[in-house]
Amino acid sequence: MRIAYDGNIKNWACFKNIDVFIDQKRILSNINIDLNYGENTVILGPNGSGKSTFLKVINRSIYPLVSSDSSFTLFNKETINIWDLRRNVGFLFKEMEKRVNNGVTSYDLVASGFTGTFNSRLSKLISKNDREKIDFLLNEWHLKNIINKPFQALSDGQKRRVLLARALVYEPKILVLDEPFSNLDIKSNFILCKNLNRLMDKSINLIYVTHDLESILPKTNRVILMKEGKIINVGIPNKIIKSNILSDLFQIPIKVIKQGDYWRGIPENY
Repeated sequence: MRIAYDGNIKNWACFKNIDVFIDQKRILSNINIDLNYGENTVILGPNGSGKSTFLKVINRSIYPLVSSDSSFTLFNKETINIWDLRRNVGFLFKEMEKRVNNGVTSYDLVASGFTGTFNSRLSKLISKNDREKIDFLLNEWHLKNIINKPFQALSDGQKRRVLLARALVYEPKILVLDEPFSNLDIKSNFILCKNLNRLMDKSINLIYVTHDLESILPKTNRVILMKEGKIINVGIPNKIIKSNILSDLFQIPIKVIKQGDYWRGIPENY
């Protein structure tokens, strides 16, 4: 089911007093934030600050602690069918790469966005319309020459593009990306940035985690800073991506430079 976008509703996700515990350890604490339509959001913070867990609450692989004064809603609903969620939000988590068995082809992996499992037999049973969508995405992401190659034999850049194609099979308006630029070489990073910028030009909203200031996309218009499981600052890039703020966040002197539409962070006197 495609969830209709109600023009009267500003946010597509709402966190209210959210706490998350994993193995009796508090990972997220008192998270209060709305994720709004029309925003492209980057999440920055040190390792272990809860960034990935925050995204996993959205994809429903992790559930927050239930209490009388807390709530988490997606598309103004407290409960949502997992398939309805996938039809409206595309997800890319780097750890997905490790879950793909040897021998699974790139085509089967993209098709699994429809079938929910990496199975060539099920890939052959999807509808003609779905196969046409897959063919379009394979062309759009320049993957036609590797569709029959095992996913695990691909380069990191190719793997990331295959997973993004998978995330886009239902033509979602929102993409949730956990460290999409990690382990990419300069060329692959540049290609991915270019393609994600193109998606934003098509009014697809992104929320993504990155550790690299240079990978902050030019059309990003909101920054969330996280530390020790808490959101410590939120705002527009020009007010948040500053030397003093990021130095305090990462506990290292950082000189922030903006060159054109891109940012750089340089260690200073360390």
